[in-house]
Amino acid sequence: MRHDDPVVLLADLLSTASLDLRLVGGDPDVPVRWVATSELEDPTPFLEGGELLLTTGLRVPREGWGAWVDRLAGAGAAGVGFGVGLSHRAVPRTLVTAARTAGLAVVEVPVPTPFIAVSRRLADLLRRSENEAEAAAARAGRDLAAAAAGPDGARAVLQRTARAVRGSAWLLDAAGTVLAATTSQAPPAAALEGLRRVRDQGARAAWREVTATGTLTLRAGGASRWLLVAAGPDLPRAAQQTVGTAAALLDLLTARPALDPAVLTPVLTAGVVDLVLSGRSDLAARLAAALDLRLPDPVVVVRWSGPQAPDLLSGEHHALGSPEAVADALRGWTGRAGTARPAPLARADPRGADAAWARTTAQRPVVHADGSTLPDLLGPAGLQAWAAGRLEGLQDPQLRRTVEVFLAHHGARQPAADALGVHRNTLRQRLARAEQRLGLSLEDPTDRAEVWLALTATRSSSA
Repeated sequence: MRHDDPVVLLADLLSTASLDLRLVGGDPDVPVRWVATSELEDPTPFLEGGELLLTTGLRVPREGWGAWVDRLAGAGAAGVGFGVGLSHRAVPRTLVTAARTAGLAVVEVPVPTPFIAVSRRLADLLRRSENEAEAAAARAGRDLAAAAAGPDGARAVLQRTARAVRGSAWLLDAAGTVLAATTSQAPPAAALEGLRRVRDQGARAAWREVTATGTLTLRAGGASRWLLVAAGPDLPRAAQQTVGTAAALLDLLTARPALDPAVLTPVLTAGVVDLVLSGRSDLAARLAAALDLRLPDPVVVVRWSGPQAPDLLSGEHHALGSPEAVADALRGWTGRAGTARPAPLARADPRGADAAWARTTAQRPVVHADGSTLPDLLGPAGLQAWAAGRLEGLQDPQLRRTVEVFLAHHGARQPAADALGVHRNTLRQRLARAEQRLGLSLEDPTDRAEVWLALTATRSSSA
């Protein structure tokens, strides 16, 4: 089980009125990391820990509910969601008693509530938790940058970092000597041993040790500076990102002559992106000017995963670019990307790009928000190149004609089949082949609009 994964509390599921769940026993504040469904006598081989196990008790375990509960507790399950009204009218008392002894929560799931509804709700809550963690990391990064700009910036960055991880922080040299700290305690011996192992591994070296009592993290802050952070055992991912940002800022503040631009520039560029997306385009412009970066206006926000595009200003999850630069980057994109519509720099918003990115698939790795198309980004000069790329794979004249007629009849299959002089099933088969080659769905209004525009553009160019 990953301790830095987003989690929600069982109470969050219980408070969802549409599920109508009822807590029978246990702690409502137990973290739930996933939902599993099983009717096996021993489902533990399929658990990683932290799950709410859903069951109807279809088969009462031969060893009884007590042994079954003990196995779940030993596997680290968060609790049991018992579906009543099918195999059992109520949650078995022996199960409730055993769960109370084992420290497992027990939830009654009524007949009208399908298990899949519980899974979907948890997925929504986990997604919200992850988004909130990303927002917290962005805010922490901005706070660190503000601290670095003030008097005694290095100490201020250490203090903000320690506060973010709810622990302690030290700035060390390569020999382990303390240059600054937020505590009077000496660095843990295990961390100093870790430093000796990795101090010669370069500017991106790092070391981490997680035990039952805490987490120690070392990040290189340049050629001769190291940031050591001590925190609790469950250090969230957002806090880990904060430590990385702090290490780069401390290098900037304490080792400017030995600064490695390859390490620092991406961090500061990400700071520019975060400032723009948080509505502080004025501060972003000043920081960009200091870094000799050009902020486009209007700007297209891109949510991306995979290789970075060198011509865009890239943050951790989002990138910024002019409409032309984004269009160029997406032509050879090998990852996933969702784009928002072009907007003035002062009104750049990641939400449209996030929504588009959520719709990407392996067959359709690039999606544009709100029905926007690449011509919105390219302008007339790039329309032909975009159209040729959008129709790549539709070289078969018969398939191309089939798609044209189908779209001309607004997706009505029988009229399109009549116009082509083919059976409706033949039309269906041809459309399926065209969708496979184009990597899209002709039932999707946005896809249909893009293909129709591309077809129109190529007809115009050949006329």
